[in-house]
Amino acid sequence: MAFRQVPLRQEPPQVVIPPLQQLPAPPGWQWYILPEHSLPLVSWQLIFPVGAAHAPQPGLTWLTLRSLLRGTKHQRAEEFHCRLEATGATLEVAIQQDFSVVRCLCLRTVLSEVFPLVLEMLAEPAFLEEEVSRERQRQEVALEEQCQEVEALARFAFFTLAAAGHPYSQPRLGKRSVLPHLTADACRRWYEVMCRAVPRIVLIGGDLRAEEALQWLERLQGAFPAEGVESTLPPLAGQWQRRVALAAKPGALQSALTFGLPAPRAGQEAYPAAYLIAASLGGYFLARLNRRLREYEGMTYGVSAVLLSLRAGGLTLIETSLATEQLGHACARVLDELEWLQHNPLPQEEFQRVLRVVYGATLRQTVTLDGILGLYSSALVHGLASQYPQHFLEALRRLTPEELLAVQRDFFRPELVLIAAAGDPEEVAPQLAGFGRVETVPSPCES
Repeated sequence: MAFRQVPLRQEPPQVVIPPLQQLPAPPGWQWYILPEHSLPLVSWQLIFPVGAAHAPQPGLTWLTLRSLLRGTKHQRAEEFHCRLEATGATLEVAIQQDFSVVRCLCLRTVLSEVFPLVLEMLAEPAFLEEEVSRERQRQEVALEEQCQEVEALARFAFFTLAAAGHPYSQPRLGKRSVLPHLTADACRRWYEVMCRAVPRIVLIGGDLRAEEALQWLERLQGAFPAEGVESTLPPLAGQWQRRVALAAKPGALQSALTFGLPAPRAGQEAYPAAYLIAASLGGYFLARLNRRLREYEGMTYGVSAVLLSLRAGGLTLIETSLATEQLGHACARVLDELEWLQHNPLPQEEFQRVLRVVYGATLRQTVTLDGILGLYSSALVHGLASQYPQHFLEALRRLTPEELLAVQRDFFRPELVLIAAAGDPEEVAPQLAGFGRVETVPSPCES
């Protein structure tokens, strides 16, 4: 693929991530602080090493963490949030496959009001049946909405294939057949398990000295069991070969595709190179697949490619949505690009471009306090040192197109691709048949 010649700097911009300071912590805890006294804010994250994939029933972690926000043993949800909102603070939860996060952001001047509220929520959640029931209804609606989106169905079909028999195959929102049976008591019991899981990681950033942070952290420690249990997940199966899955959505106006390949995890030697290759395929506007399928052939509004680092294994995902009649043609074009990568290093100008894109994205993330903490949390949840984000950038800078070629040949082979599609089965299945035997996958709203 030819690129128009434009002037490029030979080196990406220098990015220095503000260093994180580790604080002394008791067993089962990791405490970090990022002092930034120029901001009148304090941001902190509590990371549970337990996510959606650890739960005994699909959707239980999501329901438990969302219900955690619905009041304490001493305050109903309305009273709790009235007091919290009066301070201007924000409090939210995030549920990933591998881990879960409670985040809070507030002004430094109201920290003494906000932290006791959050501590009460963590130490003495109510899990009232009526509140859990409301959250469950919201979750059921969210699941039904997701099942109307071909993009979500294609990704679910991919994980059903790639992680068959593995907890990653379970959708974070759960399944229609399971959600009605998740109760407040189930949430209460699961939260007790989550609180025992170690290591618990806390990151604090903003206008706070280490001595002050330790005082708050010691109070937080008292809200959790003294003894912990390490959370684990089985590794993803190592056997990859071409397979094709279809999530049927009769009458769909368009279709979606998810392609998946094995990838190294964060911390492994090949990870920086694989990260750059994924970005070159679909990480920015001029990426190879976006340029080809969108700009040259007009088949889609966009193509994304990301390297997904999970604790049980790494994956490269390539995703797009498009008019159904173009689906087979798009599959062929994606496989063509992967075949090209088997034989050719990236041209030097393209290599420099994608390197600058990745550096620029990191630089933008360091503009905000939460962005910096996010860089560190993504490393720490994988058991990596706090220096890893900076070391990762330095490793990117040392790479060459020739070094990328070896990783392209190992991890971006067309014969390893899992292809998952969602759309009208009568129109989609015939187009997929040329790429392998089509396996039909039920959606979370059917199973």
